[in-house]
Amino acid sequence: MTINKSCTAARRSIGLLAIALVSFSPSFARADADADAGSTNSQKRPIEELFKTDLVYPQEEGELELELASVYQNHSGGDTWTLPVSLEYGLTDRWQVESEWDALVQRYPRNQPVARGVGDVDVGSQYSFMNIGGSLWHLAARFSVQFPVGDVNKDLSEGFVEYQPALILARDFPELHHTQFFTEMGASLLRRAVAPADKADEQPAAHELNWGGGCFVLFSHAAATLELNWDDNRWNHHGTEDEIYVTPGFLWRAARNVELGLGIPVGLNRGADRFDVLAHIVWEF
Repeated sequence: MTINKSCTAARRSIGLLAIALVSFSPSFARADADADAGSTNSQKRPIEELFKTDLVYPQEEGELELELASVYQNHSGGDTWTLPVSLEYGLTDRWQVESEWDALVQRYPRNQPVARGVGDVDVGSQYSFMNIGGSLWHLAARFSVQFPVGDVNKDLSEGFVEYQPALILARDFPELHHTQFFTEMGASLLRRAVAPADKADEQPAAHELNWGGGCFVLFSHAAATLELNWDDNRWNHHGTEDEIYVTPGFLWRAARNVELGLGIPVGLNRGADRFDVLAHIVWEF
């Protein structure tokens, strides 16, 4: 398979980030030293949400989180604006269930009328292992299913049921301004459920591999975030997607149970959007 220069550079960046993460702590056996240093989050999650990567932290038992987001995507074929609404609920201190619905999707295709309507629905669950063996390492297993609720003929949905397993690994560095490095590896396994009326608009049912990684740094009532994400489905069923983004972001704890966030994903290769704008507000109950 031929890989363009930007993709090769991104893979090198991914490799360097992974090496850097592991090199800080070569073994989980350092539990005693880690415990002495303290944890970024021994009691409560320090931030509520990232922008393109899932957090390792679960909701606490009986805790409900509501997130309202605004997503602007600068596509080459026309811009898209989406308003997702998501809920997370802690069944235990380790296990949460969640759902997300694109309550409004507006597409602005070039030289065509604006298309608007509801989008797809996701339902999922996550189980987290925090401070493994008393260390500063955390691990979470996720699984979600996306259902095609949006109108495929308006390009508000691709018409696939998507099965999305993922693993998240994170390590705290409290001595570095309470920094955390994290990585997420997952896949999107597709099954067509609804086909568009025009076969020319039908996208290939190509499974996708997803990788994300980055870090966040805590400040008083705020956090700075940085994410690198890569999605690729060219390896099967004639897939055409190859998207690499770097996302700087800022989170502000506006109140004890309220978080505001703004992230700007910037495309690093030809397959990605030039830039997107992601904003959210999160309430905890």
